[in-house]
Amino acid sequence: MSDYIALRRSQITHCYSIPFFCLSENGNGVLYKNAGEKLAESKYAEAKKLKLFIHKDDRSAATKELQRALNLELAKSIATEGVSKVRKVLRDIIEEALTASFNDSYEAMPETIEIMFYGYSKNSQLLEALIKISSNSSISIEHTINVLALTMIYCFGNDVPINATKRLGVAAILHDIGCTMINKKILDTEYKLSENDFQVFKTHPIKGHDIIKSSTRFDKIISSVALEHHERLDGSGYPQGITDISFESQLIGLIDCYEPLTYRDKVFRKAQAPFGSLKLLKEEVVAKKFDKDIFKNFCGCLASRNY
Repeated sequence: MSDYIALRRSQITHCYSIPFFCLSENGNGVLYKNAGEKLAESKYAEAKKLKLFIHKDDRSAATKELQRALNLELAKSIATEGVSKVRKVLRDIIEEALTASFNDSYEAMPETIEIMFYGYSKNSQLLEALIKISSNSSISIEHTINVLALTMIYCFGNDVPINATKRLGVAAILHDIGCTMINKKILDTEYKLSENDFQVFKTHPIKGHDIIKSSTRFDKIISSVALEHHERLDGSGYPQGITDISFESQLIGLIDCYEPLTYRDKVFRKAQAPFGSLKLLKEEVVAKKFDKDIFKNFCGCLASRNY
């Protein structure tokens, strides 16, 4: 097993304290950048064309440094840049949270939500604008950003207490973390899943729950949302078919359904206008799959924003 791990482009830009290496033909590391050295502007273009590596012992430090740098960039972007830049940075943060070393990246998530709180107080249109801008990210990353934004809008619109809103924000980021264990072809398909593929997809809540539970630092509700967000009040959901579902899981489960209906075309169906999506979800409420009050409060948040 190699002692070196390939660098991602975002790490090249943001990691200063970590030495970078090229690999020789026999797999030995050849120093490219010293620890603590910031690459000169002229070397960034070169570095992004090369295959650069870090030593496996530096993985944790690199992940933490990158998350801190991205959170700082998010705060600066909210204060000085347009919404498009804010979304780009947020996309990088969430991509790191979903693909990097989980136990190393978790600490930055509450800080990200804190920064979004600050940004919302300074710019009340920020979250609404985020979910209206098209994204070049993968479907999973885009979905997570939109679910996060919609969850924050619900919380701000319904005066959810600050600590509960922060937990919901982290839960929104991690609700589909189990999908990182699912074949990307299943996740990104524009076609209706076959029965076999759907059975594979249905394993992601348990996988996500287990990933989060492996870290005892998270509030229990975070892992519960990962496990329960596809459960329904009439027992028709999965993976367990339960009817006693936490408020947090019900809320993010509702938003998790609304988001793809509204923002994502599939071969077998077109994306709906917001009213059309809500009309479809209302049928699920009438069928007692979703809580009526949560649905009404969600509609109330969206109605005043005309989407």
